[in-house]
Amino acid sequence: MTHESSVPEFMTEDYKIFTIYKPTKGFVWTRARIIYVLFALPLLFMAPAFILGIPDKEIPHWLLWIAFPPMFIALIGSCINIFFPEELKGQLQGKLIFEKEKITIDNEVFSTKDLQYIEIIQNDHKGRYIGRNGLDGQFSQGCNNQLKIRRLNYEERLVFFQIKQIRELLQISNQLNYYIELGLMTKEARNSTLNYK
Repeated sequence: MTHESSVPEFMTEDYKIFTIYKPTKGFVWTRARIIYVLFALPLLFMAPAFILGIPDKEIPHWLLWIAFPPMFIALIGSCINIFFPEELKGQLQGKLIFEKEKITIDNEVFSTKDLQYIEIIQNDHKGRYIGRNGLDGQFSQGCNNQLKIRRLNYEERLVFFQIKQIRELLQISNQLNYYIELGLMTKEARNSTLNYK
């Protein structure tokens, strides 16, 4: 492994760009939700027979032929889906840029001298295995990370952003240290963000 291939991933930079994740407020059809519907529809077809206590021999065979194929498709779909990344209920859109003197959120610039508080919560990175997320895909898209800022006028802003590599936030170490100097963040918060002990 060459020096060039191993170092750049963790090098600090004067600025660092992340992609913003914008959750959709409305309903979004995903693979998982389609699978749930395919499971539920046959049960709805069969529910009257179970509720009314109709004997199996009196249930029309054509009803079974209608009910079971969707369930079979859903079962196969759920097994295949575990090999895919999770489906996002929103869009990756816009840029989050960390610099010492300012933070840019989707073209809106927040000068650090106008802020009283910065919090970065790292929960996720792209490709992380999600053990109990089979129907939605078992590999994370890395979007459950948050930036919270508060201006001097107490206006707050929350934004979700994508982390593509497990230790990518190390690239903003210089910016975080500067935020500590300005009193916008504590060392403990910085260490938690960077997963230091």
